Amino acid sequence: MNNFIICRHCKSAMDGADHERKLDDDGIKQSKSLSKKILQKVDSSTTIYSSPFTRAMQSLAPLTDENPSIKIFPEESLKEIKIGKSSDLSKHQIIEKMWKDSEFKVENGESQTECYSKIEPFMKKTFSEFKDNNKNIILVTHGNLIGIILKNFFNLEFNFGLWKQISMPDMYILEFDKDKKATGFKRDVANID
Repeated sequence: MNNFIICRHCKSAMDGADHERKLDDDGIKQSKSLSKKILQKVDSSTTIYSSPFTRAMQSLAPLTDENPSIKIFPEESLKEIKIGKSSDLSKHQIIEKMWKDSEFKVENGESQTECYSKIEPFMKKTFSEFKDNNKNIILVTHGNLIGIILKNFFNLEFNFGLWKQISMPDMYILEFDKDKKATGFKRDVANID
């Protein structure tokens, strides 16, 4: 059985432009242990799609160093949702409201519904690769996107409480029935440095 895995990027430095932030020293160690862990679940039929943000692209680079037949393809639709800013609400409060109402957004932000509409065509194409071509698929993205994909594309239960549990890095292994319909997911962050 092939695997469909969604990862959150490893720990990154907090300074610099959001899309250019690199993994910090902890993140580099995490990327090595995360890659080693994933390597046990995949083979050369694996395709990795990643947010083009530097920290995401770096998070599974050790896996491709170890197995050069596996490539990481940057994918624009896996960029983090634009949260936006509000003078009345903290970032955390904005995200909580977004999980309660998929249409909610603040100035300069986008709603979960708007974000998902940009991801859906890519997800349909990628899931077809998994389902019809028996490929292992790994997505490397950001915390909010993990939940949005699980909830909207796979129709699995995901809410603000589950979002708060997402760690950096994190790994979600999708579970499917015999017809490749998603039935759940398993988080696996054991033994990541």
